[in-house]
Amino acid sequence: MSPRFRSLDRDELDDERRRVFDEIGRPRGGAVPAPFHIYVESPELASLVQAVGAFCRYRTGLAPRLSELAILTTAAHWKADYEFAVHAGEARKAGVPEHEIEALASGRRPDFDDEDAALVHDFAARFYRDNDVPDALFEAALARFGRRTVAELVGVLGYYSMLAIALRIFRVPTPEKAD
Repeated sequence: MSPRFRSLDRDELDDERRRVFDEIGRPRGGAVPAPFHIYVESPELASLVQAVGAFCRYRTGLAPRLSELAILTTAAHWKADYEFAVHAGEARKAGVPEHEIEALASGRRPDFDDEDAALVHDFAARFYRDNDVPDALFEAALARFGRRTVAELVGVLGYYSMLAIALRIFRVPTPEKAD
């Protein structure tokens, strides 16, 4: 399969795309992650995607380890190797045990160390498998996290699915293979 991804050169961008490129890179020391090289082609979309991503990544009611677990479950579902590779490192930093990361990478349900992690994974995995979440699982998530955080979990699943789809369609190589 031929590559479709192209890494943007900041100096070759028009003013509008350069402004958004810089806005995305600013909190990252100038680094612009691969998915945003795709979205900067549409500056308004890139700006909106960045705003939703900042919320989903840093401001939900989910503990960082649970958020990263939801992201890894999403990346594994979509077979988005770039997303999985990037977030495996973030998951380790957030306290997701290595055996859970390895199980997800191999397509297996991990043996979870805690009930919250199992609940987040099972919620996401059942949705991806069945295009629905059974009532009992939905009610368990509501009882544990509350309606607001369940809505935010759904947002995390949707946001990272959107990125995974873009990464797959544009055939973005894993970070160690990227240019």
